[in-house]
Amino acid sequence: MAETAILERSAIVRHGRRLEYFTIAWNGLEGLVAVIAGVVAGSISLVGFGIDSFIEVTSGLTLLWRMSVDTDAPGRRRTKTCRHLKIVLDPVP
Repeated sequence: MAETAILERSAIVRHGRRLEYFTIAWNGLEGLVAVIAGVVAGSISLVGFGIDSFIEVTSGLTLLWRMSVDTDAPGRRRTKTCRHLKIVLDPVP
């Protein structure tokens, strides 16, 4: 059963990565078009929208990094996080 769960999880992570690659490409193209159109039209709002799209690309890249770390050793990272939370929350009454 655990082996099946691991296989399902890897398939889900693989699907999530594909979606994230598409999102990054889409937001990058959207940002490029918006910035160029905003400069041509003299619209600061459109340029701001394009810059926001580039910020979303950064967020997507961070998510891809997080997903790669998660697939490397999910149990070990979870244990380490729980240990740190225990240390931080133990003094709380």
